[in-house]
Amino acid sequence: MKPREIVDSAKDDGLFSDKLAGKTPEQTMKAKISVDIRTRGSTSKFVRTAPNTFFLRELLSDPSKTYDASPQSTRSRGELVIAFPTALLDDYGRFQGISRTWRPFLNKTLSDSVCKPMARLEAEQSEAAKQLLTYVLVTRKNRILCFRRGTFNRVEDYLRGSLCIGFGGHVSEGDRTLYNRNDYKKIVLESAARELSEELRLPETDRKRLSDGAGLRIIGLLNDDSSPTGRKHLAVVLEYEASTATQWETIARGEKSITQLRWISLKRLQRDLREFEYWSQLCLAEFFKDAIRTQPSYMIRRRAPFRRGHILCIIGGIGSGKSAATEILTREFGYAEVNSGKVVAELLGVAPVPRTTRESFQLKAWELIRSRNGPRRLASALLGAAKELGSPALIDGIRQRATLEELKRMAAPKSVAVLYVHTPPHIAFSFYRDRKRQPTEISEFLRLCDAPVELEAKKLITIADAVLYNWTGKPRYEQAVRGLIKELHE
Repeated sequence: MKPREIVDSAKDDGLFSDKLAGKTPEQTMKAKISVDIRTRGSTSKFVRTAPNTFFLRELLSDPSKTYDASPQSTRSRGELVIAFPTALLDDYGRFQGISRTWRPFLNKTLSDSVCKPMARLEAEQSEAAKQLLTYVLVTRKNRILCFRRGTFNRVEDYLRGSLCIGFGGHVSEGDRTLYNRNDYKKIVLESAARELSEELRLPETDRKRLSDGAGLRIIGLLNDDSSPTGRKHLAVVLEYEASTATQWETIARGEKSITQLRWISLKRLQRDLREFEYWSQLCLAEFFKDAIRTQPSYMIRRRAPFRRGHILCIIGGIGSGKSAATEILTREFGYAEVNSGKVVAELLGVAPVPRTTRESFQLKAWELIRSRNGPRRLASALLGAAKELGSPALIDGIRQRATLEELKRMAAPKSVAVLYVHTPPHIAFSFYRDRKRQPTEISEFLRLCDAPVELEAKKLITIADAVLYNWTGKPRYEQAVRGLIKELHE
């Protein structure tokens, strides 16, 4: 694959951070794979098969097919970033989202005995350590500074909004000096002030304030274990109350990756929450609840599939709220449910979840889908169950595109409408935990979400006819379900 193809595929699979900023990520990908090949030699997982083309070594049947590129000048290993053992977060209490209890954790984490400098490139290769970041929210008179980060955003990727309210980056070894080495608060504040000064062209008044430690305060920790990139980082969230300097009304960027700087009101958010990247969504929902009182929301892309007689498919990840939507649609709008989990259980000859453990059921279901006629068999069984109902059918829980395409083909000329439920990981975990009604660790939940049979579900948002966004939990989400269906029926 070419570097651009690798980047596109990784983007589709959610392997990149929501804060992907560079204009040429394919060049970064090429450089990192090239460094791995050069430094690891025959033990590298990658090989070149042609100029600007890479392949996995374990899949290469003929070693003579490799291509030797002319070596370029050796690059520096880059900055040293502050990192701590990931296991430390388990001792503290692993969480998904934001925690406001930050003092004890930072006090322990930034001590010399725990926190170590690592080459950034090395730190990015392992989940055994978490790199420490700062994420600064700039506020001024009931407004917050917002921007669009970078230019590499796919139009069809509805999961990744490009608007951002956080400025910052890595806490580096250079931020830990002889004078602040044992003061975790000063280390973080100095790192945040440095990053803010680099990303924005600050008024002189604010440069002075930041150097004095004025106007900047820590308000929480942000941990996101829902993606491979997130599992390698932990952010300290800070708020900076900008000065009254008039330059703030036309503030300029300091870095090219920051575009479309603007102030947005915190009295009532005028932008839809789905337009923001995930970390910004977390901060808005936690620290500025009143601004997002209009959420959750929905988006209609195509109305035609929902008209006349149709089969409705509700799709989403574990804990997304599919069952809650199904309950409303069957109780209030005349749909009859086909539970895909029960249909799969019949095909497998096993009891459905929870009589069969979810892990075991996922494994058996994945074997079915991977079989030659698996998607066709499942689609046929789902369609048969839908026809038996004799009323508008609702299929809950399809997870693979192949199954959905087979269902559409078999159901023709009747249309199949696809409704996708997108729920942020911390809300989905809450839904899952409440439904399970017993103590559940976030690591267990995320492990279930990462099962092979589940991974394609999140991609189906790109082909959905309508999308429900569930930001705040059950009551408002139920309102959004009703609002969506009523608008579709108008």
